[in-house]
Amino acid sequence: MSNWMFQCVNGSEDSDQPDPPKPVPRPGTKDEDEETAGQDERSPEAETPAISPEGLARFFG
Repeated sequence: MSNWMFQCVNGSEDSDQPDPPKPVPRPGTKDEDEETAGQDERSPEAETPAISPEGLARFFG
């Protein structure tokens, strides 16, 4: 992303702007290009494991 932005800002005003890069998908979300036929739709909350308060306190120390 930063290389694309650098090229847009520092390129000639007369030249065509490059196409923006494809965004990096976030974990737990489906890619728009993936075929999801035959799969059930599940909420992200169902896929995310629950974190206990003790585990959270241990992580942050």
